[in-house]
Amino acid sequence: MEFRTALPDDLDAIMAIVADAKESLRKRGIDQWQRGYPNAEIIGMDIARGVGRLCCVDGKAAVYGALIFDGEPAYRAISHGAWLSNGPYAVIHRLCTSAGFVRRGLATEFVRSSFADIVAAGYPSLRMDTHPQNEYMKSMLAGLGFVYCGDVVIESRRMAYEKLLR
Repeated sequence: MEFRTALPDDLDAIMAIVADAKESLRKRGIDQWQRGYPNAEIIGMDIARGVGRLCCVDGKAAVYGALIFDGEPAYRAISHGAWLSNGPYAVIHRLCTSAGFVRRGLATEFVRSSFADIVAAGYPSLRMDTHPQNEYMKSMLAGLGFVYCGDVVIESRRMAYEKLLR
């Protein structure tokens, strides 16, 4: 297993992972990612900014996510709760797994592998969000020690989580 920064040549493989994730959400009756987000333009911007990351297994792209260090504007308006911290934080967005690699713990390892990079960059916490019906993601976040902090709006209502890393 290899974790690395996504490159422009990875765009097609990443978009195939995104398509798999969209289909999985659709089949489970979850409306997340069903209105054109994320698309190749957004993933391309992740890659250009150097925030796109891949987990590869035997050279094949298995998990994609964006590790972002400049915040998330939607997180300013949290409702029904509060963040654990008030300082700087990192965010993982667009976390998704290729259909051929689901239920193998790779997304969990992707998130876990980011902890050291986040701390090394001087950020004390990691925030993530998910659709209220996305039980897979909620279970993964709970297993990694994230705390549900309230709700934010990205596309629609999202459950917001934070994990203190130090």
